[in-house]
Amino acid sequence: MDPRDNPEICKALEEVPGASLAATNNLITSFSRPLSRRWLLRGAVAGAAGAVLTSAGALSARAVHAENRVGGSTLTEFFSILATGEALFVTFYSHAIANHHQLGLSRSALNALEAIRAEEQLHFDFALSQEGAPVTTHFSMPQGQDTFKDRSLFLQTQQLIEDLTNGALLAWIKDTASMGLPRLAELGGQLMQVEGAHRVVGRVIMGADPWANWGFGPVAVDHFTDVPAAVTAAGFLTPKSGNDFEFHLVSPSFPGVINTSPGDL
Repeated sequence: MDPRDNPEICKALEEVPGASLAATNNLITSFSRPLSRRWLLRGAVAGAAGAVLTSAGALSARAVHAENRVGGSTLTEFFSILATGEALFVTFYSHAIANHHQLGLSRSALNALEAIRAEEQLHFDFALSQEGAPVTTHFSMPQGQDTFKDRSLFLQTQQLIEDLTNGALLAWIKDTASMGLPRLAELGGQLMQVEGAHRVVGRVIMGADPWANWGFGPVAVDHFTDVPAAVTAAGFLTPKSGNDFEFHLVSPSFPGVINTSPGDL
């Protein structure tokens, strides 16, 4: 089913700036055919949804130029977007781990996903410590329950999440630097390094060649606050019966995971 057939998604699409809308449509269409990584990244460049997410109904989807909005409310919004995205990621990886037999994930692959989930929980906890709050704890997947029944669909979705999350964090870096907040821009880089590694892990699991294939990361969105409605349009924030995945806290500890704090802000 095309996600754009959903009335909630259609409403969200109406709120997305034109450039972002074109790229988001390309991303949604990509699920109907085998994905080329190169094609997907080109589709994201114009400003498609990042997977650092928030509910379009709770936060404005209009392009807000963050450099003109320095203040506590802006930073709370940023950390709330981050917290919502991290809750989605914990949920996504938790369901993959629970269905690892069906997805053909074992040993080193399963171990890697468990480590990634702990890292996403660390990020979630940190966002909360900065007064962020998830605007929802219920998520959907573009391919619904099939995401965790079909290995190929799972890995497609994992790559989509991680590709666009890296692009969204690049916007975080640009916006916070423009606000004159270099330490928060540095934090975006700390997060982006980890999410980039998660992307490569997915490519290793899928047997991609080469494992690392980016010369430069794509510019996915102009501003971090461009993200919400586009992410809804991509199919991650329209939970309904049969496609409703609830966030549950997990342990942020896992053997071998280091650098569990970004340091002082």
